[in-house]
Amino acid sequence: MVELARVLVAVERGEAAEAVCRHEAVVRRDGWRRLPAEYRGAYLVDAARAYLLAGDLLGAGRMLVAADAVAPAEVRSRSSARTLLAEIARGRPAPAGVARLSTLAGLTR
Repeated sequence: MVELARVLVAVERGEAAEAVCRHEAVVRRDGWRRLPAEYRGAYLVDAARAYLLAGDLLGAGRMLVAADAVAPAEVRSRSSARTLLAEIARGRPAPAGVARLSTLAGLTR
């Protein structure tokens, strides 16, 4: 989907509000569920970056937890996802599910 690429470009340009708005529209479309799980998982990791850029730790945490539910390897193995997870986990209080995911990813004990 072209719209996924537009979200990623907005993230790269630092336009967090635009990226989050576009993301929320993308995941409501019919085609979203038809994407392979790995694509959705990788995309949700990138969407988490948008939420973090926007200062929304809860939203970023939700995106990573959702990515882990769809494609665990995308969150637990990708170094960029692990870095993002560690950054979100440092927030106090850590968003729901993020502490558990940090442990599963081997970032905390």
